[in-house]
Amino acid sequence: KEMKKLKYYSFGLAFMILTGSCKKELNKQPTDSFSDTNAFLTLSDVQLGTNGAFGRYGAYLNDIYTNALLSDEAKIGSGNGGQGKLTFQYQYSSDATTGGDVNAGWSGHYALIDQVNRVLPFVSTVTATAAEEPRRNILRAHLLGLRGIAYFSLLEMYCKTYNPSDARGVPIVLVSDPLAKPARNTMGEVMARIETDLADAKNLLPAVTPATFTDTVMNKVNIAAYQARVALYKKDYAAAITFSTEVIASGVKPLATGSAFTGIWTDASISETLFRIRYATATALGALWTTTGGQYYINGSDKLLATYAVGDIRKAAYFGTAGADNFVNKYFTSSRGGRVVDMKACRISEMYLIRAEAYALQTTPNLTLATADLNALRTQRITGYVNATFATSADLVTAVLEERYKELCFEGFRFFDLKRSGLPVTRLASDAAPAWQSLPASSYLFVYPIPASERAANPNCAQNDNYPQ
Repeated sequence: KEMKKLKYYSFGLAFMILTGSCKKELNKQPTDSFSDTNAFLTLSDVQLGTNGAFGRYGAYLNDIYTNALLSDEAKIGSGNGGQGKLTFQYQYSSDATTGGDVNAGWSGHYALIDQVNRVLPFVSTVTATAAEEPRRNILRAHLLGLRGIAYFSLLEMYCKTYNPSDARGVPIVLVSDPLAKPARNTMGEVMARIETDLADAKNLLPAVTPATFTDTVMNKVNIAAYQARVALYKKDYAAAITFSTEVIASGVKPLATGSAFTGIWTDASISETLFRIRYATATALGALWTTTGGQYYINGSDKLLATYAVGDIRKAAYFGTAGADNFVNKYFTSSRGGRVVDMKACRISEMYLIRAEAYALQTTPNLTLATADLNALRTQRITGYVNATFATSADLVTAVLEERYKELCFEGFRFFDLKRSGLPVTRLASDAAPAWQSLPASSYLFVYPIPASERAANPNCAQNDNYPQ
C-alpha cells in the first residue's frame, strides 16, 4: 500500500511537469502526496506499521553477533575472509571502517524505536470496524513492548555497568523527528522508560494460556520474561525472581529435552521459545557464521566446547564438525533451506538461570531454591545428570554464569554477562593470538562507541570514554 502511494505520487508529479502550462500549476502541492498522516488511516494500516516494527527487531542480530565476537564463545573459522575480525581482535572504534559491527546496533535499534514512534500516535485515531476495535490496545502494547526492549539493548551496548545516576545513558526519543539532536539521558531515566513501556504493554494485553500463547508477538508472558532480564541487569533481584517465576509458572513453555529441544535449532520444534523473529527465506542470521557453499566464518571456541560434559545434548545441537571447524549448528539449517533459521530472542531456560542467579545474589541468599533451578535445567540437558550442591553463594553464582555460557551461547548474552558481573574476557591460546586472548574487566572496550556518523549529525550525543570525540 505504501509503495502504491509512492508510485502514484511519482506519476502525478511527472504528469504535472510534462503537461503544466504555467508556474502557478507547477507550484501546486500534489494532493496524493505520501506522509504518515495519510499512510495510517485504518487500524489495518496500523497493523502493517506494527508488523514493520516487529521486522525491525531483527536488529537483535547485532546483539547476538557482537556478543559472540567480543567474548570467549567464538573463534575465527577457516573460511573467514575478514568477517568480524577487527571486532574479534578488539580493534574497533567509532568510524565505519573499523566499527561496522559495534556501530550497527545503534542505527538498528533506533530505527525500530523510530518506527514505533511513527505508528504509535495513530493507534488511537484511525478508524476501525467493530470487530477490529479490540485490537487497538493489543497493537499499542506490541509497539510499547518493542520500544522497551530496543532501549534495553542500547543500554547494554553503549553504556557502562548500570548506574542510575550515570549521565551517559542513551537519548530517549518518543516522537519521530529526523532533525532532532537529543542529548544522552541518564541511565536511570532510560531504565524508567524501559520499565514503563514494558509495564504499560503488559497491562494492555489479555491473559494467555499454553493453548493461546504465540511466540511471534509480544504477550504478557514474554514481556514478563524481558522484565526479568532487565531486573537482573539492574540488580533488582527481588523483581528478577518475581518476573521469572511469573513466566515459569505460566506453563506456556516448559523445559524440553531430546528431539523437542534439539529440534528448536532446525525450527522443527518451537519448544522453550518465548519470543522469536521468523525468517521465511532470509539467511540474515545463519549466514553470519557459515555459507551454504561450505565456508566457515565464525566457529565455536575450543574453550566453550570443552565445557560440555559427556552426555550433554547441547554440544551436538549447538555445534557441528567439518575438518578443523566447529561450526555454529544453532543457525545452520531448517526445512526452509540452509542458513534460513529463525532468531530465538528469548527462551524459558534463561528464566531458570535468571531466577537461580537472583536467588543466590539477593540479600539473604536462598541456595536451596537457586540450586533447584540450576539442577532442573541440567537434568533436561545432560543424560545421567546427578544433582549438584553448593556450599556458598559465590560458588553457585559462578556455576550459573558457566551454565549461561553453555546454554545461551550465540544468543546475545556472554559479553554482557561478563560486563555486568565485572569479569574479564579470557580466551585460550587455541582460540586467539596472544594480543587478543584477554580483555580486562576495566577496559573501555566493554562499552561500544557512539558511531561517528551519529556524532556528526548530533553533536549533543556525547561520545564514550577513550573513543575519538
